[in-house]
Amino acid sequence: RDYVVKSRLQRLPDAVVRAIHEAQERRRLLRIEAELHDSHQRLKLITDSLPALIAYFGHDHRYRFANNAYVEWHGRTPDSLIGRHTREVVGEDTFNSIQQHLDRVLLGEKVSFDMLSLRSNGAARHAQVDCVPELAPDGSVLGYYAMARDISDLKQAQSLLKASNESLERQVDERTSALHRSESRLQALFESSFQHQNLLTLDGHIIDTNSASLAAILADKQDVRGNLYCESAWFADTPGVPGVVCTAILEAAAGTASRHELELRLPTGKRTFDFSFRPLFDHQARITAVVSEAVETTARRQAEEALRHSQKIEAVGQLTGGIAHDFNNILTVIAGNIEYAKMLTDRLGDTAGNSSRALDNAMKGVMRAANVTQRLLAFSRRQPLKNMPVDLNEEMRGMQDMLKRSLGELVQIDMVHSPDIWCVEIDPSQLEASILNLAVNARDAMPDGGRLTIEMDNIHLDKDYAAQHPDVPPGQYAMVRVRDSGQGMPPEVMARVFEPFFTTKEVGRGTGLGLSMVYGFAKQSGGHVLLDSTEGSGTTITLLFPRSAAALPSVRPADAQTLDAFEVEAETTVLVAEDNDDVRAYTVDTLRQLGYRVLEAHDGPSALRLLDRTDVSVDLLFSDIVMPGMSGWALAKQALARKPGLRVLFTSGYPRDIDASGTVGRTIALLAKPFTRSDLARSIRTALLDESPTQSGTALN
Repeated sequence: RDYVVKSRLQRLPDAVVRAIHEAQERRRLLRIEAELHDSHQRLKLITDSLPALIAYFGHDHRYRFANNAYVEWHGRTPDSLIGRHTREVVGEDTFNSIQQHLDRVLLGEKVSFDMLSLRSNGAARHAQVDCVPELAPDGSVLGYYAMARDISDLKQAQSLLKASNESLERQVDERTSALHRSESRLQALFESSFQHQNLLTLDGHIIDTNSASLAAILADKQDVRGNLYCESAWFADTPGVPGVVCTAILEAAAGTASRHELELRLPTGKRTFDFSFRPLFDHQARITAVVSEAVETTARRQAEEALRHSQKIEAVGQLTGGIAHDFNNILTVIAGNIEYAKMLTDRLGDTAGNSSRALDNAMKGVMRAANVTQRLLAFSRRQPLKNMPVDLNEEMRGMQDMLKRSLGELVQIDMVHSPDIWCVEIDPSQLEASILNLAVNARDAMPDGGRLTIEMDNIHLDKDYAAQHPDVPPGQYAMVRVRDSGQGMPPEVMARVFEPFFTTKEVGRGTGLGLSMVYGFAKQSGGHVLLDSTEGSGTTITLLFPRSAAALPSVRPADAQTLDAFEVEAETTVLVAEDNDDVRAYTVDTLRQLGYRVLEAHDGPSALRLLDRTDVSVDLLFSDIVMPGMSGWALAKQALARKPGLRVLFTSGYPRDIDASGTVGRTIALLAKPFTRSDLARSIRTALLDESPTQSGTALN
């Protein structure tokens, strides 16, 4: 309220004007305040209806306005919020984290940021805030609006998503690591497998191949990867096989697995494999590749072939042995009668000598036939051997001059001796015959001359070798290797070379029994024969004999000397037990001609009945080993039980009979068929005069 001093009325007009102006100003301010209030109410009404968090701050960061959503979000009342500093509401840490953004707003910038705020109840909430400055006409900042929206759920979802992603990434990492480990293990298995494995595309190109497969073809992985499998070094040199492999791959790509046993010519030699081709499926059962696997069967095939060959040789041996048995009986009768006829011719006189020559030629034929039967028996491993400790070095030295004379000047003979050769127990005469056979064959394979090398050495056969040769036990052996520089043998000849009567020589030059005799001698001696030959590169034959612990004799026992003619004591009685009528008749006649009293029996029981006769005293039992009903061995045992002083002499045309009779490993007196009159006379006399326990029956019990 203004006033005027009466003494100064001249100021009244100005005072009235000022009063009117002030009144008008007050009314204007009241109107503005009313309008501002109305505007504030309308703003609040509008903002309260919005879900967004809206507030207005002064230049000093104090709250000037906040809608209900903002107030509620902070968990406060309007009175506890308006006029307060932002720091008091959001907390010191939160304010410090957003202050840099607010400072930019006060500089007139629009800013956006995320904020974490603690409500009055301690709950943490996230908000995304957009701040817009309010500018005065002069451009100065009066304050700023803050519009926020609650993103707590979004943050939680993001946090969960992040955790889920991290978990997923860990799982992916773990799965990836596990997959890498699995792939590494599979690759290691793939590479270390003894099987020859190849992974192929559906059209047959090589994706991967393992070390065993590469080693077989002498190749590196980079050299074969991407190439056609059927054209690789596995199959390229074997005619007809690439087509088989291509067909098998196409069948596998179509879903059909197959197996094939293939003999291949590889850079590492000729080898046999069992191949399988099969499709590889993915998790959706789709065929994605073809797998080729090969297992080498070379050793198995060789073992099977060796077994078949051994069985074949054994079967042929049994057949030839049986033939030799029957043939020896026939030759015994023929030889005896020829010798008897010659004796009669000599007594009666043969002035022209034609009969004697004819009989001599006939006897030579019998001896040649007997030699053939001996070779047959050697092949069938039934030839009786006179085994003794033998030094192979000395035996070969003793044969050197004979070999030089037999082979001629065109063949150079080299002998390689082993200073520490092991002792073996074999028949020296059969060894000499075998080496001579091999040397003669070598000479025939070198018509223009060449080199023959005979080498002695020790060798150890391991279990792997024995597995490929079922009839050869592993162990220590002494060997004689005979190697020539001749023409060699083709595979078809090598497959049959030990068969009896098989020969590549022209008619009249060979019987085909030489190598079969060598084979039989080695087998019967507990040894083995190795054959290695290539056409154009010579032949090597190795005889293996088991090592013996026996001591070597200083001098080989001399052969028995021929007995001179002798007088037969009166009434010396021989009991002949023989089931073959012709042999029995010949033997009985010959013994009677020699002056013996002879009793004959066609089997064992008949012989025992004759022994039981009281009017007969038998001095010697001459018995075949194998007879129907009772063997000669059983007959001898019962005869000795009746007459302990009885002499016994056995005979056999097939020494296998000795095995069947049970006399193996025992010392017996044996006259092998065929025998001549002289052989029979000598053996009977020796048996009667010998005072050893063998002949007296002790060794037979």
